Amino acid sequence: MALSGVEKCAARAHTRRITDALEKTPDPTPDQVGEALRGLGYLDERVDGPRRSAGRVGFTLDLRIMGGHLCLDGTVTGARTAVLPYGASPRVTCREVRRSAPGVMSSRA
Repeated sequence: MALSGVEKCAARAHTRRITDALEKTPDPTPDQVGEALRGLGYLDERVDGPRRSAGRVGFTLDLRIMGGHLCLDGTVTGARTAVLPYGASPRVTCREVRRSAPGVMSSRA
């Protein structure tokens, strides 16, 4: 599902906030990622994860409000954070969305 211009702008702002917060914790654990997200004001019911898999910590944020479609998938591997914004129908969870060509909105190295 395509994101609106407003959602794309919001995704950039969320990506910056998350990347900046996780930059302060090199090689974070799932608990540290969860703490960082809660510290930014993300509600537990909107966060799926964080979970460790294949040497990285991943999380999904459901930011769909007022008919919006914005979801974010994030991964943290040592000194690198990557966040992928995408749109999801309200009929499915953000994690159920299949994306054909994942791309990274922002990362730090």
